[in-house]
Amino acid sequence: MNISNILETAILSPDPVKRNEAERQLEDAAINHFVTYLGLLIEVLANESEKTEVRMLAGIQLKNQFTSKDQKKKLEQIERWISLDNSAKQKIKEISLKSLLTADERVANSGAQLVAAIADIELPRNEWPQLLPIIVENTKTEQPVNVKRASLLTIGYICETADPTNQNIVSQANGILIAIVQGAQSSEPSVKVRLTAINALVNSLEFIRFNFEREGERNYIMQVVCEATQADDTELQASAFGALAKIMSLYYHYMSVYMERALYGLTVSGMQSQDEKVSCMAVEFWSTVCEEELEIALQKEEYAESISTENPELISYNFALVAIQDVLPTLLTLLTRQNEDPEDESWTVAMAAGACLTLFAQNTQNYVVQPTLQFVEQHIGSNSWRDREAAVMAFGSILDGPDREQLKHLISQALTPILNLIKDEYLQVKETVAWCLGRIADLVVDAIDINTQLPNVIQALLIGLQDHPKVSTNCCWTLMNLVEQLCSNGVQEQTTAMSQYYETIVPVLIQLSGRGDNEYSSRASAYEALSTMVLYSSADVMPIVNQIASEALTRLDATIGMQSQVQTSEDKANLGELQTNILSLLTNVIRRAGKDVISVSDNLMEMFLRLLQAQEPNSIIEEDIFIGISAVADAIDKNFMKYMEAFLPYLTKALENTESPICETAVGLVADISHSLGDSIIPYCQGLMNILGSNLNRPDVKRELRPVILSCFGDIASSIGKEFIQYLDVVMNICNQAQNLQPSDSSIETLDYVLTLKESVLDAYVGIIAGLHDDPQSILKYVPQIFQFLLLLYTDINMISSDNTSRSAVGMIGDLASMFPNGDIKDAYRQEWVTDLIKRTRSNNNFSQQTKETARWARDQQKKQLAIP
Repeated sequence: MNISNILETAILSPDPVKRNEAERQLEDAAINHFVTYLGLLIEVLANESEKTEVRMLAGIQLKNQFTSKDQKKKLEQIERWISLDNSAKQKIKEISLKSLLTADERVANSGAQLVAAIADIELPRNEWPQLLPIIVENTKTEQPVNVKRASLLTIGYICETADPTNQNIVSQANGILIAIVQGAQSSEPSVKVRLTAINALVNSLEFIRFNFEREGERNYIMQVVCEATQADDTELQASAFGALAKIMSLYYHYMSVYMERALYGLTVSGMQSQDEKVSCMAVEFWSTVCEEELEIALQKEEYAESISTENPELISYNFALVAIQDVLPTLLTLLTRQNEDPEDESWTVAMAAGACLTLFAQNTQNYVVQPTLQFVEQHIGSNSWRDREAAVMAFGSILDGPDREQLKHLISQALTPILNLIKDEYLQVKETVAWCLGRIADLVVDAIDINTQLPNVIQALLIGLQDHPKVSTNCCWTLMNLVEQLCSNGVQEQTTAMSQYYETIVPVLIQLSGRGDNEYSSRASAYEALSTMVLYSSADVMPIVNQIASEALTRLDATIGMQSQVQTSEDKANLGELQTNILSLLTNVIRRAGKDVISVSDNLMEMFLRLLQAQEPNSIIEEDIFIGISAVADAIDKNFMKYMEAFLPYLTKALENTESPICETAVGLVADISHSLGDSIIPYCQGLMNILGSNLNRPDVKRELRPVILSCFGDIASSIGKEFIQYLDVVMNICNQAQNLQPSDSSIETLDYVLTLKESVLDAYVGIIAGLHDDPQSILKYVPQIFQFLLLLYTDINMISSDNTSRSAVGMIGDLASMFPNGDIKDAYRQEWVTDLIKRTRSNNNFSQQTKETARWARDQQKKQLAIP
């Protein structure tokens, strides 16, 4: 095959058919002729007579053979690289390194990605030891600019993907830092090199932790970055401020001296820059400061009993409060630098300032109020739309943090002038007014007087709902907040504060949800608002809810016929999104109606089954249909049995489709149907358990599926009781393996997975114990296994800090004790950790009353066990 011609066609041909064919050929070569394919690509990358685009694509195609965002595929790629002949690997590595020396910047860029992809495999294995020394050598002052830039780019890519806890890479931190600092310092004549070095520094900051902890090295790093904020080049300035933000997020507790000496002045000056990107990144610095200080306050609150307040990681220097007199006026001024074009969605310094102001309000609380109010008073009546919009934005941004009583007083005064602006001639102002009303409804709804002010708010929302899609979307959000806050117990009430407005609001929302498009999510927002009004509806508006249900069914039925008519992918996506919205609304109607659904359940299930039959494989709405069916099952309980024969083929197919997200939804649906049918599900259990067990045994199954299946076993067990004994040995063996699983690496994803898996083991045990409560002997031999698991929970701070986990754990201790009143397992209750677990759960002020009561009951059950002679 002529690889050069194929690559050229794939990237440069104007004919999409030829491009697709070329891409297919490349994919086929990668699968069926892997080693040959790599050899051909590396030769093209090395050939300087080839076109730039062809060499560049060769490098990218090579890189894509060695790395992937999909973890499973990436592991396969690593194994494939490791199994390659050493001479082939050496050739690829040599040429990829040489590509960094080329004067062609785009080729060097793809070469940098390729080197980093290989490094991501080899460096953790302590291979390719000469790589970083070679790259560091390439960054020396005397090297050509293009070589320094490409090598620093490579360092950045390597640090971006590598594990910062891997000692084989951390051991190279000194060389990495030397290369970056000499590239970033002000004496480097090339702005391009300095910019690349600063970006590489951002990616390397976690690797150079030990360097940063040493004062001398830290001072020099900070000096280099601070100097870069004063460079003539604005792109370099912006990157330097971004680097300062990242440094602040990682090393807050070292920053006090630098804030005093330089950072206060530098960042305020940077915020005032006329360059949008520089200003944005300087604002981002102060957003990061607030985020760090909020996190410190949260940790102090959460771990007040277990962590010393003298811990340097928990000291807040109140940087934001110290700087508030300089930073806050600057932020407020920046709010007036909005986009001229209301349709322009690009991030602006005004948006950044609004986000930062919100964080300042959360962090410094009442200190933001007076300066912000003065700004609002001075600007809300201005002739300039920019001032009016900025005033409303400022007011809405400070509603989370300051004293609630003070805010209520301020809102009652400001509400009328804000409402008047819903009719402003400028879209930007109206959009922000609708957003601000949503913030008030969400955060301080009791500031709105139900009798005197709520009618005016509703009138403003009705106007906004019929305005531009941007305005209507925010009005929908405001309505949802109002309903959720004012009607939280609506389902139990005869009437609510919002009931009288349903008759005027619902027709407007139905009209809005009937749009042919979903511009700015306006249609989806209307459906979401309808769903919220349904969920929180009181008895007096149920006739209106029934009208909503009837309209939803009519619309859903109409979409079934449309499925065969859509042609383009855009039309398919639009139809799928519409069906998702209707299904979500219908599901909420079913949940609200509860047992009354039984009168129309035949119609609903007939509609859902027709929809399932009309779907193509891996349809985007299949999951939503299953959720709707789950709601029906929950509402009608054992009456769902009559639909099982017709629905089972669809459920089975989904359970077997482990590559699709629908599989996880289907497993959840099995659990829901088990609860609804109880022991009536027994005739279907053998088939369902076989599929679930088979999925667990598949080595290639997505790991996210395993916890869901384990939890489902618990649901089935609690539903079918003694019938579960036939599956007990297998399931308990699976649980034992799962509870003893250790993380394969230290990544957040893996740690979260192991935590979720253990939570699902707990769910399984709880369900099994509940289901077999009347047959304790079937459980007896597994009691040591269960208590070993409980001990694991007790020693895991992440798990035992959870209210739900602790409640389930102590509840299980109590349940097991009640199952064996004759003392068969009394020795287990003499262990000190059991007493301590119950005591900690009972006395934890962060836990719910229900959890504390469960712990008291468990203690009583333990005492009974200890009293047995």
